[in-house]
Amino acid sequence: MTRFVPALLAAVAAAQPAWAAGPRAAPAPSVPAGIAREVSARAAERGVPTAEVLAPIAEAVGRGAPADLVAAKVLEGLSKGVPPARVAAVARDLTQRLVAADAVLRDAHRAGLAPVADRRAALLDLCAALAAGLAHGGVASLLEAARATRIGGAGAVVSAAHTVGELMRRGVPASEAMGLGVAIARTGPRPPGEISTLFDAWRAEGGKDSRDFVQEAARRVEGGRKLDGMVDPFAESPSRIAGDRGASKNHDPGEVEGTDVGKHRADQGVGPGAVPGLDDVVHGKGKAKGKDKK
Repeated sequence: MTRFVPALLAAVAAAQPAWAAGPRAAPAPSVPAGIAREVSARAAERGVPTAEVLAPIAEAVGRGAPADLVAAKVLEGLSKGVPPARVAAVARDLTQRLVAADAVLRDAHRAGLAPVADRRAALLDLCAALAAGLAHGGVASLLEAARATRIGGAGAVVSAAHTVGELMRRGVPASEAMGLGVAIARTGPRPPGEISTLFDAWRAEGGKDSRDFVQEAARRVEGGRKLDGMVDPFAESPSRIAGDRGASKNHDPGEVEGTDVGKHRADQGVGPGAVPGLDDVVHGKGKAKGKDKK
């Protein structure tokens, strides 16, 4: 009879309900089928193990990050011939920034700020700012500035963060760039690429001290003045900054008058942002943005 005991025990165990077997590990998050097929096909073309490049996308799904954005970075890396370990690392870094960017938008919502019109673009712009080195404390300061005036909604926070990130990519210290960022957060989003294009033009005319540019731009933004004509193309000023003749010397920077800032929609400062990380492998350094188009 004893020889039947193991079989009997096995049958009893198989008949037990699932809850009696103890806790089971949660199933791994699945990559959307279409994304999985595309990434698998590209990996096969490059002779890369599929599981290695699908893993970070599955992790992104599990953390609530947009799988398509992470997959796009993976496909970019595979197309450029970046080693799969580096592709996976960059994808995970992007996921981390996407999660942080999503938290910023949720914080803005909790603060009562109007939502952005294009959430995907806003996430990318915030990711670009974070990748440029904008710290959590800086983002919190921009959020607080926007909440104080409630003029531009969450779009003002995104526009401000993206502007600070673009200036930091151009060598402007965060401590300087934040002054302009706070001004944008307080008064509303700027047209995409406006500040970075203007900064590039100022540098091309011989501008040296970034404080001159940032302080003048912040003063004009806070005062509701246009930025057109701010750069001195005739080298009449050592700072290469043209005087703003229409500005009032007694103007309170907390006021916004004579401006169309209030007319800006939340989507005006959320153009697509670059997410660096792969070009440093291909070219030996991070990919710097060129001049933005207005």
